[in-house]
Amino acid sequence: MISAYMFQEVRKLRSSGLSQAAIARKLGIDPKTVAKYVRLNTPPVYSPRLGSTRCDPFHSFEGKVREWIKNTPSLTAQEIYEFLIPEGYKGSQSTVNRRMKILRPPDPRERFYEQEYEPGEQAQFDFKEMVELPFIEGNRIVHLHFGTLPYSDTCRVRGYFFKNYECFMDGIHSFFEELGGMTHSIRFDNLAPVVKKVLEGSNRLYTDAFNRAVTYYGFGLLPCAPGKGSDKGDVERDIRTYAARIKNRVSHDAIIFRDSEHLNQWLHDFMLERETRETKTKRAQEEAIFQPIPPREEGVLCKIHLGQSNSHGLIKISNSLYSVPDAMIGVDCKTVVGAYDVKISKINDQNKEKITIKHIRKQDGEHSLPLDHILPSLLRKPHAMVRWAHREVLFPHSICRTYYDCLKKTEGYGAEREYLRAINLVHYVPLSEIIIGMELVLENKSEKLFEDLRSLLLGERRPSSVIDITSRFNQSPLKPELSGYDSLIPKTGSTI
Repeated sequence: MISAYMFQEVRKLRSSGLSQAAIARKLGIDPKTVAKYVRLNTPPVYSPRLGSTRCDPFHSFEGKVREWIKNTPSLTAQEIYEFLIPEGYKGSQSTVNRRMKILRPPDPRERFYEQEYEPGEQAQFDFKEMVELPFIEGNRIVHLHFGTLPYSDTCRVRGYFFKNYECFMDGIHSFFEELGGMTHSIRFDNLAPVVKKVLEGSNRLYTDAFNRAVTYYGFGLLPCAPGKGSDKGDVERDIRTYAARIKNRVSHDAIIFRDSEHLNQWLHDFMLERETRETKTKRAQEEAIFQPIPPREEGVLCKIHLGQSNSHGLIKISNSLYSVPDAMIGVDCKTVVGAYDVKISKINDQNKEKITIKHIRKQDGEHSLPLDHILPSLLRKPHAMVRWAHREVLFPHSICRTYYDCLKKTEGYGAEREYLRAINLVHYVPLSEIIIGMELVLENKSEKLFEDLRSLLLGERRPSSVIDITSRFNQSPLKPELSGYDSLIPKTGSTI
């Protein structure tokens, strides 16, 4: 098969006196083809191709892709291409792009205008309002904090359970900390924890906490005009691009996060995978002129409260309560409220601080009351638990309530003391083992619930009937290892 142009070249070279073999060598075609068209006086005519002669690499995956689109309608063509590679897809991304236009017509596109920046000139920061992500304890609302270098298109994302000053500043420091330096200026939105009042032009009345941060870090401020997302178009673009892709990848891979640390490590790896060679090259130019970043300073990044706990051994932060051990009741404490945790320090006579306890930061209105803080005093006056305002923390599982109800039938007035003694075993074994132990002794219809529970967990005395129960589940003697008991936890009608 040759073109009309090639036919004319064959005829021209033949008329110039070249042999058929010489023409074939000169044009790089078969000598038989040259001989054929030397005999013909008209150029070749070919009938149109009725269909593709090659195997469609996308065809065998189309059903899978349709299912993905049905489950996650916001999937982009690029994400689908990334998902297809591990499935064995051998075609190109352009094929996926072309077929996706057929399977799902694209939405109208907004026009964007490319901006120019100098290396290290500025970084842009913003929050994605709310994204629901799965955690072991259930779905949680996460605020995604985006940081972008517009010159190199470097983008990093961190997840926070709150949208406040501590999280905003932790996101900025973590962004610069990873890159090893700071830009000359930062561009940001008019967040309430940062900006108290928007004045004329670029003037702002900032919060006292943010003013301290600006003095400490020394970067310039480029606040956005109200309602002008284009002022920070690069980070806005990254939010539009990656917020949905993060949700899609979590859904597609059925990821369940353990905690904020697991989430942020996953987000870090996710963004690194999407960096191009050009981004890395440009970022190297920026890193060469970055300003040094100061070390973390809790007085700048966190809120600090000085004072004593109340007589109930509780410190109130907003509408949440955080407990302290009995030894810290009525003494001066320093409470540092960070993005992820609350640290309470006891201040001694020399005004030197010693970190003694650390709580995971709770949503406003939720409380952190660890059992090891509550039980020592409660064991001395067990009947106080009956009307205690926060008694629900003593019943972390429905089995605990059933166990307590059985104690009330067998122990009467001593039920509270025996129940607290059972929960107090948390000092020796994990709470999950106590819950499993309660279930086992209840199934065995033990007459001495606490004694049998303690013997089962601590190994002082193991009734043969209890051993028979555990053998039904193919368990070895109980140890402080949780994985062997997962199958015993009730699947429905209970929560921990």
